[in-house]
Amino acid sequence: MIELYTAATPNGWKASVALEEMEIDYQVHGVNLMKGEQKQPDFLAMNPNGRIPVIIDKANDDFVVFESGAIMIYLAERSGKFLPKDAKKRSQVLQWLMFQMSGLGPMMGQAMYFQRIAAPKGHHDAFAIERYVNESRRLLEILDKQLEGTAYILGEEYTIVDMAFYPYARSY
Repeated sequence: MIELYTAATPNGWKASVALEEMEIDYQVHGVNLMKGEQKQPDFLAMNPNGRIPVIIDKANDDFVVFESGAIMIYLAERSGKFLPKDAKKRSQVLQWLMFQMSGLGPMMGQAMYFQRIAAPKGHHDAFAIERYVNESRRLLEILDKQLEGTAYILGEEYTIVDMAFYPYARSY
């Protein structure tokens, strides 16, 4: 059994998608980000960075994994699904996963922050909004080009990288 600590954000959904696709039993613990629950001592004991998602693998001595990409890799290895064994294919999956985690996820997160959180509070920064929206669009165009003529990001094989991009592409 996996305990999943998450919230309804694209980053949080990545772990949920992986758990569902891998058919792993799990229990969800909602983390209220607006109330700052991710900054409370009990949560920080699981993830010192105070970010969702976090999992606890009850079947593996209550092993804690934080950071969405690390969670996806851990679950894929645990289940034996969606992460190729072949070294080159595995490297390709990890390259695209890092691209999502270091590029598209943060850029879309910043675009959302400046448009939906900062601007309504009177902290309208047109330069920041334009920067993050344009960079998000550029990164999505790279993804779109990669998907030309194929069902999945790396061709015909569905992997954790497809799961990682899905919540972001969906929210766009």
